[in-house]
Amino acid sequence: MTRKRLGAIDRESISIMRDVAEKSAAERRGLAATKAPPIGQVAGSAARSIEEDLSRLKRERDGLQADATAWAEAREAGLVVELIALDMIDDHALSRDRRQLDRDGEPWWELKDSLRVRGQQTPIEVTGPDAETGLYHLVSGYRRLNALKELLAETDDPQFETVKALVTERPETVDAMIAMIEENEIRQDVSFYERGRICCLAAEQGICGDVEEAIQILFANSSRNRRYKIRNFTVIHKMIGSYLDYPEAIGERLGARLAQTLKEGRGDELTAVLLDRGEKFSEATEEILLLENFVSRKGVFADRKAEKRQEEMRGDWMDEASGLMIAGTAKKGRVLVEIKGLDVSDQEELEQLLERLGKASTT
Repeated sequence: MTRKRLGAIDRESISIMRDVAEKSAAERRGLAATKAPPIGQVAGSAARSIEEDLSRLKRERDGLQADATAWAEAREAGLVVELIALDMIDDHALSRDRRQLDRDGEPWWELKDSLRVRGQQTPIEVTGPDAETGLYHLVSGYRRLNALKELLAETDDPQFETVKALVTERPETVDAMIAMIEENEIRQDVSFYERGRICCLAAEQGICGDVEEAIQILFANSSRNRRYKIRNFTVIHKMIGSYLDYPEAIGERLGARLAQTLKEGRGDELTAVLLDRGEKFSEATEEILLLENFVSRKGVFADRKAEKRQEEMRGDWMDEASGLMIAGTAKKGRVLVEIKGLDVSDQEELEQLLERLGKASTT
């Protein structure tokens, strides 16, 4: 009879025990997974969260950059309205095309009443701010700006301390001056004297090469006839503008006659009388009457007819099509001729031109 050794385990029992152990180990691993996660799982989850936050922040940054670019482009194009303190705007940075504001007229009171009741509806236009002064330079809106200043002084109301303005990066050159002229041409009945004056100032400040160039550029869209009238008033401004009290009241016809009379060399007669009057004319009609008498040799100018030969005579001629302009001054048997608009490239061409002029003057 065969005996079994005590404590001996057969192969079948070993297999069963191994299966039970593996099953228990698998159950323990599953249980552990449902409880505290291993450090790798925690780190992976944190990394995914950080990546999502970084992606979100990047999208927000890109959106802000796009908004900033769009705002800068809109501001440069003059499409952004900003509130600017009145004392931060220099309204004389550009030479104004209006010498004075008519504060006694009905349009001025209507503008102030509108600003008082409805507020500012239309923004002004400025450039800047200036790198040195920090001030904005006014391009258009001179009347609105000054009406707000007057309302602030009268009421001390904080609503009038600022002005709505379109801020542009427009350089203060011909473009800015054209914008100023166009704005006033549309909104106000600008006098021919004011048009002529702004052309003179553009030349004086170096914005344009000379007065003629200023007329052609600043009033390029005007008719030939209108530019001719403006040219007459540039003569008036240059020769007697500083002596006049109401130059804006000079009409087109009087302006043409006055300019021609000044070109003939009679300007000293007029300035002498204007300087002797001692006080400002009380109204424009008084000054206009004096100018009418001057061109007609009436009144105080009647006794000056005696001089048959003018001490100095002036005249000019211009071809609008080619831009050629000839100005002449005659005094005591000497004639000085100035020609603009001709392109002379060498000495020979200059001599030929002089020869043609000499032959023309003797025929």
